[in-house]
Amino acid sequence: MEETNNHDNQDEKSVEDNKTVNENPSPEPVSPDLKPDVFTSPEQDEREDKADFEELLNLIHSKKALALRDFISTKDPIDIAYLVNDIEDDADVVYLFKAVPNQYTADIFSYLNSDQQAKIVRAFSSKEVQSFIASMPNDDLADFVEELPSNLINKVLQSTSPDDRKAINSLLNYKDDSAGSIMTTEYVSIKNIATCGEALGKIKATGREAETIVTTFVVDSSRRLVGALSLEDLVFAEAASKVEDIMDADCISVVADTDQEDVASLMKKYDLTVIPVIDKEQRMLGIITIDDIMDVIESEQTEDLAKMAAMTPVEGDYLKTPVIKLAWARVPWLALLLIADTFTELLINSYEDALKAIPVLTVFIPMLMDTGGNAGGQTTTVVTRAMSLNQISTRDYLRVLFKEFRVSLIVGALVSLINFFWIWFEFSVGLISNTSSYSVWLIALLVSVTGFSIIILSKTIGATLPLLAKKIHIDPAIMAGPLITSIVDTASLAIYFFLAETIFSNLK
Repeated sequence: MEETNNHDNQDEKSVEDNKTVNENPSPEPVSPDLKPDVFTSPEQDEREDKADFEELLNLIHSKKALALRDFISTKDPIDIAYLVNDIEDDADVVYLFKAVPNQYTADIFSYLNSDQQAKIVRAFSSKEVQSFIASMPNDDLADFVEELPSNLINKVLQSTSPDDRKAINSLLNYKDDSAGSIMTTEYVSIKNIATCGEALGKIKATGREAETIVTTFVVDSSRRLVGALSLEDLVFAEAASKVEDIMDADCISVVADTDQEDVASLMKKYDLTVIPVIDKEQRMLGIITIDDIMDVIESEQTEDLAKMAAMTPVEGDYLKTPVIKLAWARVPWLALLLIADTFTELLINSYEDALKAIPVLTVFIPMLMDTGGNAGGQTTTVVTRAMSLNQISTRDYLRVLFKEFRVSLIVGALVSLINFFWIWFEFSVGLISNTSSYSVWLIALLVSVTGFSIIILSKTIGATLPLLAKKIHIDPAIMAGPLITSIVDTASLAIYFFLAETIFSNLK
């Protein structure tokens, strides 16, 4: 019992000691022998992450505060943040941030997911929260505040400086998914009448607080954007030269309400690492950097994949997302598609007599419906992807339609030919029995011709729907996957029953 008490006292002392370290961080951080973090393979990287995670948890559970600090000081803050994101026990996360000095945890905090950040904000005082968020760029801070529970937002805003609070509120007022909502207001602007020496001096004086200084932007006396200035050009220019003489006046920019996906396309098109955001009077508002755009691309791709699978997009880690939230993202679409399939039921019901007369026709319904859905899905996916890469637009509809029609003729002919011989083989070896009086080759011909027609129709619909969606300002990804399958299923059955009735009624 005495040993246990001593151990508890040591633990308490360890945490208290490190609280002192947090409040009075040493000016010189621990400097162990650092080694370059060389990436070899995903498998090796995963093994190293697993070993680091186990060591991190062990240090936390054993309350070895100094060893924990030394361990974290040897790692990249991003790597530590990824490990901390996987810690499930709230107490473990809080202990880490209490035991390790702010000079390390501040950088780690900015890379944590919103759930872990909220835990820390909840557990620490406003003064301590201020030390965590002090180094976060305004755009990241605005995103952080936006994702916080409402009861914690005021606590964070009280922890920020008046200038930062003003910048955050400004960013939060922009429409979601717009250029204004993802830009940062931390940038360096240079007056066009300044000399290169003055410009370089300003960058040295204020550049550390900026998101990037590789490219700065030139404004006139009214803060209207007039050009871009490369740091390389500035460094090699004569100090007495005017900025307006060496700047790039042909500067690509976006207005604040531009959709973030359009910003990403523009930066990709012109191979930009940073783009300025302006208002309608061309005054500078902020900049968007390539790291923000990479997040946008990931978010948009996730959203498109969800829509193509007929789901409402769900943000956040899959394993940490509540089951009810995942279920609710899927139920509405499935219910809608279920109702849409009513047309398929009505078609089958209306041709019930024909199916009773030739029961074997029922056997091929699933195959024909799947063929139509797959063929349409292929085209929709290709067209949607081409649109997202700006390879085609709504103006190219006739060209796309003609191209896909020619593709459907080739695909339809080859698939139908294979299908004809496969059905004949199935009948020949007894896989399918024909109880009707009609010949096997005639049934195989009917199914093959139907398949040919369905493929042409499906690819035509598949090429039309995404472009039509774009034209009426709906996300083209919605038209892919299950939605087009439901549309094509009904069309496929209509063709099948129409051809069957036409052919067999003429043979009576």
